[in-house]
Amino acid sequence: METTTNKLNAKDFIFIGIFAAVALLIFFITGALAALTLFGTIANIPITLFFVSIAFMLAASKVRKTGVFFIMGIIIVLPGFMAANGIGVGLSIIGWFIAEILASTMKYKDKKAIILPYVLGSTLQTALFTLPMYISHGEYFMQRKEILHLTDEALQQYLQVVGSWQMYGSMIALTIITSFAGAWISMRILKKHFEKAGVI
Repeated sequence: METTTNKLNAKDFIFIGIFAAVALLIFFITGALAALTLFGTIANIPITLFFVSIAFMLAASKVRKTGVFFIMGIIIVLPGFMAANGIGVGLSIIGWFIAEILASTMKYKDKKAIILPYVLGSTLQTALFTLPMYISHGEYFMQRKEILHLTDEALQQYLQVVGSWQMYGSMIALTIITSFAGAWISMRILKKHFEKAGVI
């Protein structure tokens, strides 16, 4: 597959839009299932980014042009507004911009040039989106109890866990593991099925 550095055209935006829609669908389904448990709610981003990787890898492998990761990243963090975390969304977008810089520098030319930026963007999303939650020492959840539909019992469980910088570091480390594993597995799947079919 040839590496290109051309600007995104209308066809590319259509492809990215399709893959972004798939990413959002995966995000909502896996996120909702993960949120059924306390751990799944706290580790929601690391878990969803494991599954969302397939859409990112498809988009980056198919288009291979500057802007893919940044656009996909912006779209995938937009649901964060539902949690009334505008600051976290803004910081996450910056994180995906940094990931885009890495991908563009490596020119999307091979598997490493796609997987590493995804891991970087995912890790920064976890670190930056949840940063306001941990800095507030629980005030974030208390102010958004109604928005997040938290019971008193659930709120107390969050307050016992969130605010611990050890937990914050653990979630960042978990994201590195899940995003890398997801991207690596996704690339194996793409090579086995989609590449032979000429999709990428």
